[in-house]
Amino acid sequence: MTCDARRTAVRNTLARNRAQALLVSDPVNVRYLTGFESSNAFLLIATEGAALFTDFRYRDAAEELARRQGLETVIITKGLARAVAGWCRAHGIRRAAFEDHHLTVASFRLLRTKARGIAWLPAAVPVASIRAVKDAAELRAIRRAVTVAEDAFRSIPPRAWVGLTELEAAEMLEERMRAAARRHGWHADRAFSSIVAAGANASMPHHTPSAARIRAGTLLKIDWGARVDGYCSDITRTLYLGRPDRRFKSIYATVLEAQRAAIKAVKPGVRLKDVDAAARTVIARAGHGECFGHGTGHGIGMQVHEGIAVNARSGDEAKPGMVFTIEPGIYVPGWGGIRVEDMVVVTRTGVRVLTRLAK
Repeated sequence: MTCDARRTAVRNTLARNRAQALLVSDPVNVRYLTGFESSNAFLLIATEGAALFTDFRYRDAAEELARRQGLETVIITKGLARAVAGWCRAHGIRRAAFEDHHLTVASFRLLRTKARGIAWLPAAVPVASIRAVKDAAELRAIRRAVTVAEDAFRSIPPRAWVGLTELEAAEMLEERMRAAARRHGWHADRAFSSIVAAGANASMPHHTPSAARIRAGTLLKIDWGARVDGYCSDITRTLYLGRPDRRFKSIYATVLEAQRAAIKAVKPGVRLKDVDAAARTVIARAGHGECFGHGTGHGIGMQVHEGIAVNARSGDEAKPGMVFTIEPGIYVPGWGGIRVEDMVVVTRTGVRVLTRLAK
């Protein structure tokens, strides 16, 4: 889907937003809708026309992009609020929606003050709902990000983790991702700060890697991902560095069964809260319900966590093209934690797992 088609999709939401225009302030959404990336860019999409707002530093790049896409360019000289107000008045905009998840209270107050006579409404249909369904080009980028992350992990033999600190292990994995991308002729970076948690540290779902040594005869939880062509991957694997004991085997088997149950539940039209329930039921039945405190998954794309949620409170339904993670876990304080995470895409008839790394 081209940027023009994406902006058309936004225009189709304006009536449901009871607005004549939408002010896009989230830089990720600006990039999604225009391809333009900067530290200071805003997009105003109206029923007729659209304008890209930025400052002098990005003028040439913005004007070149605007010419290619049929956008107006507005260079901000006296503040965004004044510039937006002027454009709205010139184009007869009296009701405009804004991204209340992103625009600060201070910025909104200034906008309301400078743009008197214009009613500002929180966007009831956000851009995130459009971004949730990926097109073919986005899926190709996501597959590349998955490939880079998996190639990096496969390049590290299990014995190589032993003796490193958690910090050293995270750095090694991230360098392997960059190297894997170079082999493919791509550019990649980490999608987020890698999580490496050894032994009891793994009981914390989002442990920050420390100077703790990774030792043989212990479990190791690793959560990592790459960013390629602006899109992310997110994978978790839990290893046992040696011969696993009965407790590890039992908890690992439960987590894996929970993940399989959740993946099996995914199909178009299913409520994502029911996908979460499929995993949670397995873990609760095994007596570990209180040790699974986070959601089963989250949307992923241009951001590691975006749009849809796979949890007990989710109001989302699965649609073809949606990409999200399935990542149940069991965390036992003082012992450790086990999580297995894969990425899936909803198809017209069911679901396809995007990650292929052995479990």
